[in-house]
Amino acid sequence: MNQEDPLNLTTLIKLTDSNLAEILKLALADEEIECVIEGEHQAGLTGVFQIRVLVPQKDLSHAELILQEHVTRMEEDAEQQADDPEDS
Repeated sequence: MNQEDPLNLTTLIKLTDSNLAEILKLALADEEIECVIEGEHQAGLTGVFQIRVLVPQKDLSHAELILQEHVTRMEEDAEQQADDPEDS
């Protein structure tokens, strides 16, 4: 029996950190983009296996923008913490 994927899911990103995958899932949900995390439980055990964050193909461009915004924000936060080590 051949079942079609009604969401036509595609990989947005591969991660090894299940916490980052969950943060990204919440950010996507805020933008009303469905998200499936595949392999989350395996990666959580070892931190080696990859987790795939999947989104519908129709939402991929929007999801990529959200991902980039979060990466930029994380980089800015890391730079700020490096500049102000007393605040960490």
